[in-house]
Order: sequence, then structure tokens, then C-alpha cells
Amino acid sequence: MSLPCKYKRFCYSFCPMKFFSLNLILVMTAYSLSAQDTVRNEMTLSAFRKLRSPASLGRIFYLTDRGREGMFVRVENGGNAPDDSVMMLRTGDGVLFRRVADQGLLNVKWFGAMGNGSTDDWYAIQKGIDYILNLSSASRTLYFPPGNYKISRPLLIARPSGHTYLQSSIDLVGPANAKDLGMGAANIFPAFNNTFAIGIQSGKGVLIKDLSIRGRFTFPNRLRPVQIDTLSFDQWTDGATRDNQRSPYSGIVIDPFSDSTVYPSPSDMYPGLHAYYLTYLGRGASTAVQIIGCSIVNFIVGVMITPSNQQNGELIDVIDCDISDNKVGYAMGQAQSKECHVDRIKCWGGTHTLFDNVHYGFHHGDGAAVPLVDGVNIAGSVKELCCISARSFGGVFRNVYAEELFRIGYAGGGATLSFEDCLFNFATESPGKPYPDFFVLGSGASFHNCMLRCYTGKIGMRLVLSGSNDYYEDGTMNEPPVAVSLVDGIYEHPEFKNVYMYYSDGILGHSNTGKIPISPYFEGPSPQGRPDPLYPGNTYFLRDNSGAQAGAQVNYKLSYNDTYERTVQLSGKPVLHVNFASWTAWFRLGSPGDSALLKPGDFILTRDLPYQDIFIPINATTSPVGFIHHIGHDTVYLTNLAVGIREGMKLDLWMDYYVSVSNVFTGDMAVGSNVITQVQGAFPNIGDRPDIPMLPCGAYVTAVDRQARTIRFSAANGTGRSYSDYTFINGYPLVEIFSSFDPAALQAHGKTLIGGALLYKLDAGQLPTHERDLVPDGTMSVPYKIINTNIKGDTSIHKLRFISPPPASR
Repeated sequence: MSLPCKYKRFCYSFCPMKFFSLNLILVMTAYSLSAQDTVRNEMTLSAFRKLRSPASLGRIFYLTDRGREGMFVRVENGGNAPDDSVMMLRTGDGVLFRRVADQGLLNVKWFGAMGNGSTDDWYAIQKGIDYILNLSSASRTLYFPPGNYKISRPLLIARPSGHTYLQSSIDLVGPANAKDLGMGAANIFPAFNNTFAIGIQSGKGVLIKDLSIRGRFTFPNRLRPVQIDTLSFDQWTDGATRDNQRSPYSGIVIDPFSDSTVYPSPSDMYPGLHAYYLTYLGRGASTAVQIIGCSIVNFIVGVMITPSNQQNGELIDVIDCDISDNKVGYAMGQAQSKECHVDRIKCWGGTHTLFDNVHYGFHHGDGAAVPLVDGVNIAGSVKELCCISARSFGGVFRNVYAEELFRIGYAGGGATLSFEDCLFNFATESPGKPYPDFFVLGSGASFHNCMLRCYTGKIGMRLVLSGSNDYYEDGTMNEPPVAVSLVDGIYEHPEFKNVYMYYSDGILGHSNTGKIPISPYFEGPSPQGRPDPLYPGNTYFLRDNSGAQAGAQVNYKLSYNDTYERTVQLSGKPVLHVNFASWTAWFRLGSPGDSALLKPGDFILTRDLPYQDIFIPINATTSPVGFIHHIGHDTVYLTNLAVGIREGMKLDLWMDYYVSVSNVFTGDMAVGSNVITQVQGAFPNIGDRPDIPMLPCGAYVTAVDRQARTIRFSAANGTGRSYSDYTFINGYPLVEIFSSFDPAALQAHGKTLIGGALLYKLDAGQLPTHERDLVPDGTMSVPYKIINTNIKGDTSIHKLRFISPPPASR
């Protein structure tokens, strides 16, 4: 066994006699003993108690009883100090000896703990705790050597006195950090499932360090990942383990007790501990408690901050701990727990909610506090990061790395929450997995420089973020968010600013400048792969100064003000038929014509469906249903069915897709036709959905003939009129063009002019010559309105027309 340096000398004080000489030197140094002092090398406790001639014993002796080994020094004038069989011993005729506790560490085995996994060690450990708490001169640290410590009752760090609790200060320390158990662990095993392993009442400067606390709620260990993702909060039960709002089965509880008269029922108190609920107990509570390097698994709540009616519970730090395989990892029960930090937490096992301030404690009008979280590593199956209501006081989550997270969870409240520099990888990518009913529920949360990512090759994968006013700034997403409300459009929408869609280098947000190359618009498909979705308020700057005529510089500014989402309501109310074994479903279309608006990969939504789990009373403005796997005649087959869809549901359904940045083209479309002819410009790809206002939403490209210059769609022009020389540009942005040339000169130089655009002719000196994407802001000499498009100056099919309208403010 190799102990950390700080414990090596301490180890010698209870190791075999080969270390005796070293201990003798240490004791002689500490107590100024002379070499002439007589030493009895070793002696059992029973032999010691039989001594009637202590003079022959000398000033020190070494106790050899297994587990209680150590050096004792004679106490001159010991007075009435009691013989406690641990720290103070008296010979048969009353001479007092005191144990030498090297470096201030007291060993639980000195108090009788065995650590063998079968003997009940509760009494011995509690005796050690009480010894430190009740003796001000005692060392403050109780050390647990490697072993398995079975306890039949909860361990209490508490000093009851009349109608109150005195402050308690103690360190419980084990041999190894929870993340490094190579040298052995001190495991505490409660043999019960109805209270807590360690409780701290009115702690002031308490440290619990490097202990492994393993409860009896093994229900999470038996769950498959899909069960973890889909079982409700109430279903996380084995039918036996205590899950009471004011007294849950927990690993460590801060301030478990309150005035007994405030409890609605005695059944809300921890069973067997009613005597600790002191009548008329004040509401003061613990501060400055540290839980460091501990492993806390298999409890209803891993770490519970104030489930009682106490206040404070402040400055509670949980650092470098493993909190896995619990129903709730960390919970807060009242609002006055300020400056409670949770740093560098590991959660690698089945968990419903890692951070919770909703389900436990006495909830008053100000709700419960919110932890300050910095550093979380989630790997494995965790249903949600948080269920946090920031009713009166806000909080922050920083540096959260989550792998296989089902959803972020509920995060809302008037006091707001902040998520910063987090990476969320969601478990929605594989066949046979359900889709969450939401990713983030609630309002008032902001996300700064966070990544929201699905590991997926699925076309059309989306992140449902609708129904909130959450704010997303910077960071990345690899799938477009669903922000639309299907309920009359008046409900809250998330807001985005400068969020990069990293799969295509696009920018999502408002009042942004998106710098993209000119080729996606005017010279063919982007070499970067999938096109960039368009987002409301997004502005793109482009420049065409290519070729031999680079002197005819043209700057383009495209500003999108419409939403990037399009929704298609399907006919009737289709009936859903589900298969939960594979999380698939199918339904028949209410109208055969709807099949022309749907294709594999489309995302199906509904509305007014209750959220699941504890949120059933809340109806979603937009609910996910599933992704279209394939379509067979009038039957649509879905995969990744969303949680909350049930067999036989009759629902209003919508298909949701996003408008993509694609190339500008111009052409003609006759009334009743599904073909655009005389196409000039870059052709879309089969399956694309260019934003064509005369076609129904959802219509997609079914055929392209570049030689014949035609594009065929899945649906026809139903407007009742024909269009010629029409410009098709996705999203139909406000287009502004800036140049020192007039339209005719730009056409002669082979430049592209877009129908509907405003062209501002500026002085040549006011055009930027070095800044690639900077739109000029000079004096406008002449404005023009471009009537129809020509691509790269080509007027062989569609002639250029323009007018000079009255000047307009920009």
C-alpha cells in the first residue's frame, strides 16, 4: 500500500513493529524524551490494563491490538480524564497514557471500526465523530484507511444542545480521490435505504474528502439507455427506497433537520431520527462545507442541500466528485443557499437529473437557490442536465461537457440562468432511439459560446428549441433549430446572434454580417457541402471583382428579415400507429396531394401536446413527432419517434423544413405548370426546395435538364397566373447593390444584377478597395431599381430592365 506523502508518517503509528523505531524517534522528538527513557516495545490493551507497576513501563509504550496500533505517552498529573479505550488509557492502578496522533489524524479503526464489509461499523465511526466534535482539544481529522465500512444507521455530524445545534467542525478523510482509486478506497455502505449516509447539521468548516459512499438504490444500474431517456421522474423507483420531498434517501445531506412543528406530517421526517427535529429550532444552518474527491452513487439524491426548513446552507463546495447512478445527482431545497459551487463533477452512470432545485425541500415563495457550476463531465446515459427554476436567484453552468445527453432539461425563471462554454452532444442520432419532447424548456436562459450537437448523418435532423425566449449567442450548432410556434404565432421565440452552423460555415442570428463567397449565389454550388440556412435578420455581404473587368467592382448586400422556417400543414388529422420497440410509427395521409410536399428526411411536428415527465400540465406550442423514413403511396413511415407520442393519437400534423441559401436563377413559369422554363443561372439540385412563392410550401425539385434549361417540381403553380423573367432567390431578401457604374455598364462588364434589387451608384473613391466584404457608405448619386435578373451579364434569354426611382433613405 502506498499512501500520499501527507499520510505516510501517520501510517507508521498503526503499522507493525518494523516501524516502531521510527515512531520512537518521532515521539522522542515531539515530547523531548531522553534516550534513557524506558520503553516497553509492545503490549496488548488487556495486558496494559493489568499493569500494577507502571514505573516499570516507562514514559511510552506501543499498543499492538490489531487496528488500534499506536504509540502512547504517559500523562503526568492526568487528573480525572476518562479512559475512552481509544485516545486515553489507564493502567490497572490508574496511571494515564495518551495516544500520539501524528499530524493530527485520528484513525476510525482506533475507535473499533473493522472495514471488513460485514461488521457493523456505525457505532465505531460515530464514536470517532463525536469524540472530535465534543472535545475541543482533539485533532479535527478522522481518517478512513482503505476498506469497506458497513453502517446500520446514518452518520451524524451534529451537536444538539437544548433547542438548538451548536456549530460543528470536523474533517472526514479517506485515502483516495474518487477519480483515482488505484491505491484502494474507503467505501461506506449504508445497510438501509430510508435516511442518509452522512448528515451535517449546523456545520461550520466541515470537510468530507476522498470517501466512496455507495447506497442501496441500485435501480439506475438496471436500466437500459432508452429506459433512462424515457422513464418519467415518478417511474424512477424500486418501490422501497425512500423518495420523500423533505427527506429523500441521500448520500450526504446538509441540514436534514428543522423545527418539528413546521412539518405537515411526521412522515415527512427521516424515520428513526425524529428526536433530532428539535422543537423551536431556529432556522440557522451550515456554511463552509466542502465535499471533495468523493464518489456518491446509488441514492435518490447524491448531495442534498437543505431538504428541511432551515436557511443558509451557504458556501457549500462540491469539487472533483463522482456523482453517478442516482435519480438526482445534486439538489437544492431553499433559496438562501448562496455561493454554492460545484466544480469538476463526473457523472458516468444512469441518472435522471444531475442538478435539481424543483423536487426537494420546503418551497417558499422565493423558490430554491441555483448552484454555480463550473466543470461537468457527462458520459453515459443521463436524461437531463438540469431541472432548475431560477425564481428569485440566478445561477450559471460553465464548461459542461455532455456525451449522450438526452436533453438539457428545464431551465427558466425570472432571475435567469446562464450557460457558458458548454458542449452538449445529444443522444438522438441512431435508429431505434427516441427523440426528446424538448431540448430546453423554460424561459430566461442564455447560452454563450455553447455547442449544441447531434451525432447524426440523418438528413433534416433538427433541434427543437421553440416555446421560449432563450438567447443563444456565439457558439455552434450542427443542426438548424426549430423556433416556429404552431399556436397562432404569438408565443415566445428563441433569439439567436452570431451562432455558427459549423457544418456549412453559416451564421445564425440577428443584426449579423455573414461573410460568404460569391460562388454560392452566382457561380454554382458551394464547395463546402450543405447549404447555409437563412435566418431572420441575417445580412450577407458579397463582392464580385473577378475576371479581367475587376475594375467594375460590385458590392452586394442581402438582408433576410423573414423566418428561415417553412411549415406545411397536412390534410385532416392522421392517426398515429407506433412501435415502441423500435421507436417508429406510421400514418396515412389525409389527402394524396400531400405526398407531393413530403420527402424522406422531413421533420413532422404537432402542437398542443403535453410535455412529458413532470411537465405534463404544460402544452407545447410546437411538439416533435418524428422524421420521415420513407413514403409508400399514401402511407408515411417515421423513425426516431418523439417521446409523448402514443398509439392511436389523432393529431394535426405539420412538416417543417428550412430555407437554404442557394443560387439565384431566373426563368418563366406558366399557370398550372410544375416546370420553370428558360432557366438562366445556376440550377438547383434534385430534392432542393427553392423558395418559390407560386408553388405550395414543401414543393421540391424532381428533375433538372440543363440542356433544355428546365426545372421540374413536385407540385404545380396554383396562383392562377403566369410569370416571365421572374427572379428566384431563396428567402427573398432585401438586395442592395453598390457600384460606381450604372446598370448598363455593369451588364457590359459581365456582372450579375438581381431583379428587385436597389442599385446605388456611388463615387468611385467611396468604394472600398481592400476590405473584401465591407459595403460602402458614401454619397449616393443615382439609385436604380432592377426589374429583372441577368446572370453574369448574360441577356441572351432574359433582357435587362431597370428604372431610376426617386432617391430613398437607406
